Amino acid sequence: MNSNNNYTSKRSSLLTRIGVDFGYNEVQESSTTNNTKTNDKQDGCNQILELKHEYQYSELTKMNSLKLNSRYSLHFKNYTEELYKALIKECNYNLLNLSTLNTLLDDESLTSVSNRTMKAIKDQKIFSVLGYFPTISVELRNRGWVEKRDPYRPPINYLQYLKSPPYMVNWVESPPLISPMNEYEGAIERLKSLQSWSILKNKRSDFIFVTRKRLINWSSLSKFTCVSQMTRHIFCTKDGLAQCLESYKNAETNLMFPRCHYIRTEADSDAFVEDYITTALVSTLKIIVKSIENNKNMFTADGNIPYKLIDFVKRCVLKFLNKQKAGNTETDIWKFNSQKEVWNEFMIHYKKLTIDSNAKFNQEYTNELELDVYAKCKYLLEEVKIYCPQHYIDGITNTWIIKPTSNCSGHGIILSRDLQMIKQKIPKSDISRNNYILQKYIERPLLVYTCKIDLRQWFLVTNMNPVVVWMYKEGYVRFCTNSFSMGNMHESIHLSNVRLQIRYRKIRNSQVPAECMWDYRELQNHLRNIGQEYVWDELIFPGMSESIYAVLQAATDTSFYRDNTFQLYGADFLITDNFIPYLIEINSIPGLNPSTSVIANLVPMLLGDIIKVTVDYKNNTNADTGLFVKVVPEKWKPTSAAAVDSGNPFNSSAAGTANYHTPFTFDYHRRLVSLRLHRYNVYKFAQ
Repeated sequence: MNSNNNYTSKRSSLLTRIGVDFGYNEVQESSTTNNTKTNDKQDGCNQILELKHEYQYSELTKMNSLKLNSRYSLHFKNYTEELYKALIKECNYNLLNLSTLNTLLDDESLTSVSNRTMKAIKDQKIFSVLGYFPTISVELRNRGWVEKRDPYRPPINYLQYLKSPPYMVNWVESPPLISPMNEYEGAIERLKSLQSWSILKNKRSDFIFVTRKRLINWSSLSKFTCVSQMTRHIFCTKDGLAQCLESYKNAETNLMFPRCHYIRTEADSDAFVEDYITTALVSTLKIIVKSIENNKNMFTADGNIPYKLIDFVKRCVLKFLNKQKAGNTETDIWKFNSQKEVWNEFMIHYKKLTIDSNAKFNQEYTNELELDVYAKCKYLLEEVKIYCPQHYIDGITNTWIIKPTSNCSGHGIILSRDLQMIKQKIPKSDISRNNYILQKYIERPLLVYTCKIDLRQWFLVTNMNPVVVWMYKEGYVRFCTNSFSMGNMHESIHLSNVRLQIRYRKIRNSQVPAECMWDYRELQNHLRNIGQEYVWDELIFPGMSESIYAVLQAATDTSFYRDNTFQLYGADFLITDNFIPYLIEINSIPGLNPSTSVIANLVPMLLGDIIKVTVDYKNNTNADTGLFVKVVPEKWKPTSAAAVDSGNPFNSSAAGTANYHTPFTFDYHRRLVSLRLHRYNVYKFAQ
């Protein structure tokens, strides 16, 4: 939708950087990472960029255009080759037999390394990287930190990658460094690391970067050590997120999350059936209203759908409305079990309406009949919208997505609109079998080149008490390979997961990018090209920010927070065709492995910005935070915002007033209200 507001888009300049490595005794004994084909399902991470009000859009555009043009060095044709060369180079350096090179550190270098290491101990600047995140190591070393790295415990199995085909570089945890270092310099770096290790092996680390929680020996971890993993987060499982947001399911809220059902009891099953039937009834009203508005004749004497269906639907919807208005919480109002034949007959006719474009009601057409049916159905539809806040995403086919709670990357997901099939697939929860989440499928997604997309949004949490979250201003857009259709349930049309869509790249829609992926910049360019230049800054990014913040607020009672902790997460959002972002799920291990050139280019920048927030900003609240921007709800008063933005964003006990950046605020409800569809003036008929 076009915005009439005069809007100045404020963007922060994008900084380019790339980043090397690992070891330490506060690690679980079983944590060797020699095989880094990271089977951990990594997905996302996020940071927020604070809006710089002092810059004008035109000035930022000039600055950004220069940096954006030089930001990317890899594209889909060369990224595997370039990263593989860099990784093999690193592997060779780390497998060198130093004795055969006759290379030693001279006395001056030994003294320099020892002095720097001792100073780092005094300044509490010892870090460990558990896993393969070379950018993190480089960023911290550039700030005077010293790495505690066990030379006998490499972050990856170097021999394995020397023997592996080039595409295996996609499985490392984050992109390798494209470094100009030669063999001699590589050997010297190893010797320096050995010298530091001899001093540090019994010292504690002050900062640990890790994405896999099991690598941390929590029992021996010092309370003063800052670590990049939170101990508990219920919102990172499909069923946990659904339970966490249960109270939001039927409420009109700024948190956009497709309603879910987690079937644990008979009552849960009944609640889903009621939702399913209600959605079918409302969809019938939509079909009738839309057809008449499009001048399609829905009535003929030899129609294939009984006219009495309309009266049946109206009576049922009135029951629903009366129930809502009276606050009736009984679940048997529909009497599903005692009237199965009635409902089965309704579903048969409803299905015809959804799949047969020539379906008509068996009633002779008159203009008066059409006007009467339209007025009554339109009125009921408008009334129902008050109590069905997600009516817009429901479409008309009543399609639900069935997700195994234990799987990821799209594995095991089923789309269905058949009630009996869904009920058979979803028995009550049992620890002996797979459990499933039922989620309403969004039938009106934003399409790009006729294909469905979704967004991976990274965000960084630096405190849960109170909530402090940073959204990242970059991320990636995942494409489905084939044109969207609610008449075809094939996974290539509806499921955008990278590991799933890679199967269909060769048969993709010709306009879809080769890797089925964009970065945010490319999506914003597309929105600009279709005349929607304002929706990203006014609707999409603020909407994602508010949803993430609301989830974290809802999870505070179920989260155990440790001071000196932060974590990067990856949230998946689907954008509707009216540009509203709906949260789908949140991943605790965001996929940073360079499976595409888009990710390979973004992740080094992302990791560098994590250090800006967790190290630089922690020590100086005026420090640059890169593309991370802090989310501060508009409803907060300045004193409250100042308390949250205190000098140490990691400690819940931090107090005092900080000189903080202009916060990223939002008033999303106002924007949503302005987008509501204009209601038609129809006659209110007597009940």
